[in-house]
Amino acid sequence: MAGTPVRIGIFGGCFDPPHIGHFICARATAETLGLDRVLVIPAAIQPHKSDQAYAPPELRWEMVQAATAGDALFHPSRIEIDRGGLSYTVDTLRELARRWQPPEHQLYCLIGADALSDIDSWREPEIIFRLAQVVVMTRPGTPPAEAPSRWTEEALMLETPHIEISSTWVRERVAAGLPVEMMVGTAVEEIISRHNLYRG
Repeated sequence: MAGTPVRIGIFGGCFDPPHIGHFICARATAETLGLDRVLVIPAAIQPHKSDQAYAPPELRWEMVQAATAGDALFHPSRIEIDRGGLSYTVDTLRELARRWQPPEHQLYCLIGADALSDIDSWREPEIIFRLAQVVVMTRPGTPPAEAPSRWTEEALMLETPHIEISSTWVRERVAAGLPVEMMVGTAVEEIISRHNLYRG
């Protein structure tokens, strides 16, 4: 009789910078689904934000490592940075699916509700849904953004804590000379300060 598959969450993004909201929502999702680990994957270049990256990939990688240090659930991954170029989720899932095949493993792709509404503009969304269970992290009491019904029917919708923090807001606070340690943690704040990130 086959054993219980290892459940692996895939959590990607710019992480420019990573903040506590990212990890509170990802942890809540992981605990609800019983995930064994969550790969945190900073993009080399996000296709929809190719002209908007503020920190280079290596520094975003350093910040993700710092943000997840000491938490056994989260496993930083360089898969997209090392591949280089535009970071397409489907390419990442294909590579991970070759490494971790069913039925011994089950992949869960964690995205935000805004990403689901834009999923038709992603590369090969039908393959994404075939390779992984897509999990949409929604805010309590907030209806999910409109998305094609075929995707909402296939996605797993999960409410996560409502955390009003965004990377944009963190960058704006840094540019204004305001403290961000409570939003990103001491280690990430030190990297931002040491490399003079987001200051103009």
